[in-house]
Formats: sequence, structure tokens, C-alpha cells
Amino acid sequence: MSADLEILKKCAREFLESESCGHDFLHCTRVAKHAEQISREEFPSVNLNVIKAAALMHDICRPWESKTGRSHFCEEALTLIEAQLYKSGFDLDMRVQILDVIRWHDVYDPAQIPSASLTAELRIHQDADRLDAIGAIGIARVFAFGGARSRPLYVPGENLNFNDYFVESPDRRTSTIAHFYEKLLKLRDEMHTDTGKRLAIVRHQRMEQFLDDFFDEWQVSD
Repeated sequence: MSADLEILKKCAREFLESESCGHDFLHCTRVAKHAEQISREEFPSVNLNVIKAAALMHDICRPWESKTGRSHFCEEALTLIEAQLYKSGFDLDMRVQILDVIRWHDVYDPAQIPSASLTAELRIHQDADRLDAIGAIGIARVFAFGGARSRPLYVPGENLNFNDYFVESPDRRTSTIAHFYEKLLKLRDEMHTDTGKRLAIVRHQRMEQFLDDFFDEWQVSD
């Protein structure tokens, strides 16, 4: 049995059919599209089945994360994802590659990623995922996520200075506006690939313009 991306798409759609916080099936398909573009422009020798499968599967345990409080890329989640890859005909070598991408995809500090895991596949995936987190789509998604998690839009006077790399965690909580500063505005400079860097420039500018407009319209101090 050969790898079947159509079966995997069906699986991802089923896992994420009730997801409304921005990490939904269409997010995964956009990440797959971005990843394919980066691959074709810069890494033509990579296995596109691995690239696309990682994109489709990387967030399928988000609903499970919400229910259990455990990370969507912890070892237990990876076991669930591997079962779906196996059912879809991905051989052992491909499963190992895909799971390693997912294991590290939401780790933002490169120093925390083993050098053997910082592969072309991971760099492609991280840039593709980050592109969908910024720009107009990113703005829409971050407010969908904040609303789904009952987070305030903005808290006047809150800290907007975040010097460290963002750490993905189910229990991390800031306002939606603060999340721009702790993560989203940093992503342009954290891109690995030339394609990712190029595409991130305009999207970053859109977020900066949005924040300027937001604070211009924000009229209360507390």
C-alpha cells in the first residue's frame, strides 16, 4: 500500500471538523500549499508527500489538546498521529520524518531543536506554518483563537515587551493584542528560507498597520 494523501486529508478533516479557533482543516491545507511553494522554489529534491503530510497532520490533535490539557505535539499526540499515517499507507521512513517535523514544529528557539532534526523538511514546514500565522489571515486567526479561549482583546497597561522566544503551551495565556508582541511580530525575522522571508515582509507590514489602527481607535485606559 502506497502513501495516500487523499485518505490523510479525509482524516485531518474529520479530526478538525469541530475546530473553530483558527487551527482548522483549511489552515492545514494553506500550510501545505505554502510548504509546496517553498519546496519547489528552494528544495526541489524533498519528498513532497512528507511535506504535505506534515502540514495536514501537524494540528489534528488541537481538539484533543483542548480536552486533555496536553500538548498537541507531545509523545502521546504523536502516537495518535502515527496511527493515522500508518492507516494512510505511509511507510516507516516517511512516518519517522513526518513525526519529527511535527515534534519540533512549534518550538521557536532553534537552540532547543537537535541539529539532526533541523532538516529542510522542518524548516519548510515552520516557515509555511508561520506564514499562515501572520498577515490578514494571521490577524483573523489570532482573534478566532482568542475568542475560543475566552481571552480579552487587550488589557490597557499590560506588558507588551517579550524578549524571549515564544514557548507554545496549552496553559499560556495573554490578551490577543499581547500575542502579536510575544509571537506574531517576531515571525518575520525567524523565517528560515528566502521564500519565507520574502513572503513574510508584506504580511508583517499588514499586522503593523492593523496595530497602529487598533491603538488609534482604542479610547479607554482601563
